[in-house]
Amino acid sequence: MSHDANEPQPREGIDIPFGPPPEEYLYRCAVCDEEALVNEAIIDTTIGVAQFHSEYTGGMPTLGCPGCHGETMEYVDEEQ
Repeated sequence: MSHDANEPQPREGIDIPFGPPPEEYLYRCAVCDEEALVNEAIIDTTIGVAQFHSEYTGGMPTLGCPGCHGETMEYVDEEQ
């Protein structure tokens, strides 16, 4: 074995193993005003299920609220 095996490898040019962190989107409940940052994977899964059931109409989906337990969480555009 060579002595070079213990030296750290250069970091430039090495890809991040799992890519950048996922985006999170602000959702707010119209009934109880609960707010939550929702991971893009949850949104993608919700859209996929709606497409499978032929219920997806486009846009950001409505999600279930952990506060009032209704399907009332809606996407809030943070740029407003």
